[in-house]
Amino acid sequence: MSKTEFDVYCPECNILIAAQVVAEGNGGFRSNAINPFDEIDAEYQGEHYFVCLCGRCSQPFLIRQSLYGVPAEFETVTDEVILYPSEKRLPLDGAPSNIKSAHEQATRSFSASLFEPCVLMCRKCIEATCKTFGAKGRDLNARLQSLFDAGHIDSRLLNWAHEIRLIGNEAAHDPDIKVTKRDARDVLDLTESILIYVFSLTSRFEKFRARRSMASTKR
Repeated sequence: MSKTEFDVYCPECNILIAAQVVAEGNGGFRSNAINPFDEIDAEYQGEHYFVCLCGRCSQPFLIRQSLYGVPAEFETVTDEVILYPSEKRLPLDGAPSNIKSAHEQATRSFSASLFEPCVLMCRKCIEATCKTFGAKGRDLNARLQSLFDAGHIDSRLLNWAHEIRLIGNEAAHDPDIKVTKRDARDVLDLTESILIYVFSLTSRFEKFRARRSMASTKR
């Protein structure tokens, strides 16, 4: 189904834009028809691909539409997916709901160009992580060290967390501070990486180890 533009979120411009279609093509069609003569009345599924460009920064997009229809009767779009740029991330499996909520608010703030609230919510994610593991200390600086001493994070993640703590402090207490888009993007990515390491990958590893242990007992 031909279109001239798509409303998409541009990660470079950090706003919703109308991406202009510059090329398109069919990805093939499939039906349950037993022979070619039956295909004229048979239901079919197919894909149509669009290459688009942001009118502001020329960021490219690859969009796939899944189609369903009957020849000469109707055709409808059943699904529409942006294949590039990919926004797929590891889910925050194992993370408490308050941390997932803070991370979601940070992501929404960034999408709305609210960069100070974004880094504040990222800092909240780090604070909540410390609380989840019972980290001790009178302030976040000490609690992060406690988190490191207990083996929940390594030295690299500790350095990342301290930078998130510092920029969060600046955003909260310095009225003249201006958090840039680039800094907010880095803070958001670093926060997500810490959460994925601490919760998602740890949970995944434990399941992996348990699965291998069960398999070994059956040998």
